[in-house]
Amino acid sequence: MNRLIRNLMKGWDLGRIVRMLSGLLLFGYGLYAADSFFVTFGVMFVLMALLNLSCCASCGCGTSSGGKAVYKDFVKPYEATEHKK
Repeated sequence: MNRLIRNLMKGWDLGRIVRMLSGLLLFGYGLYAADSFFVTFGVMFVLMALLNLSCCASCGCGTSSGGKAVYKDFVKPYEATEHKK
C-alpha cells in the first residue's frame, strides 16, 4: 500500500497540478449546483491527475515521422553569396 501511495505522489508537474485543481473545482461546483455533468468531469480530471494520465495516454497523439526529415527534399540549404554592384 505504501508503494502505491509513493507512486501516486511522485512526479507532479504543472499539467498534473492543473488537472487536479480543475477537477476539484469542477467536482465542487457540480456538488454545489447538483449537476451530475460537472461531478462526472470533476471525478475524471481528479483521477487523471492521481494516475498521471492524459488524453494522449493511449499513444494516440504520436507525431513520429519515422526518422525522415519532413522537408529535406523541398528546402535547400542557404548559401550566402556576395552581392556585386
